[in-house]
Order: sequence, then C-alpha cells, then structure tokens
Amino acid sequence: MNNDRLSISEIYNSIQGESTWAGLPCIFVRLAGCHLRCAYCDSAFAFSGGQSMSLESIVEEAQQLGGTLVQVTGGEPLLQNGCHELMRRFCDLGWTVLLETSGSCVISEVDERVHRIVDI
Repeated sequence: MNNDRLSISEIYNSIQGESTWAGLPCIFVRLAGCHLRCAYCDSAFAFSGGQSMSLESIVEEAQQLGGTLVQVTGGEPLLQNGCHELMRRFCDLGWTVLLETSGSCVISEVDERVHRIVDI
C-alpha cells in the first residue's frame, strides 16, 4: 500500500469507550492489518483484509459522519505508512485525533498533535 491509500476495515460513529475521552461521540477509522494476533484482541476481524481507500476519501467519509473527535485504530494502524499523513490531515482540520496502537511500532514520527493511546 502506498502513502496516499490505506487499507480500511471500517469507518463508523460510536461512543468512545476508553481513555480520558470515554463517553464522547467519536468517529472510528479502523485500519486493516496486524502482525501480533493477540488472543485478547476485540477486533481480530481487522487482522487482514480491508478496502483500499484514498486518504481524501477517508477524510471525506469521516466528515460526513459529523463530529471532530476521531480515533485511528486497527489492527495496528502504524503498519501502514499513510497512517501518519491521515492523522496530520485530521489535525490540520482542527480535529482531536486519537491513535490507538499496540506499542509495537515506533511512535516517534507521530504528529505531536495526536494523542497516543498505547495498549501494551
């Protein structure tokens, strides 16, 4: 997958159930693909598969859902190079961006405006 397309498992509205944003309406952008296969994972369906989408299409779909709190999750979202650019685009819109990651990928390149939720 190149940097302007991501493999997306799903994009949907829900209520944030974790972290300090728990209870708030949130748009979830779930990227497909994970290299860990944790037995306790609540989204094992996102280990593989997904639909290839342009970054522009992902942002447009999220905007249509309404709201300005978005969580980029997976699978493991940081396995896809374009994830960093996607998060930057949401930040540039003035949105609050949450990244849920396993901690198995380097997070030093994540935009400083993104809130990191590291599940170890």
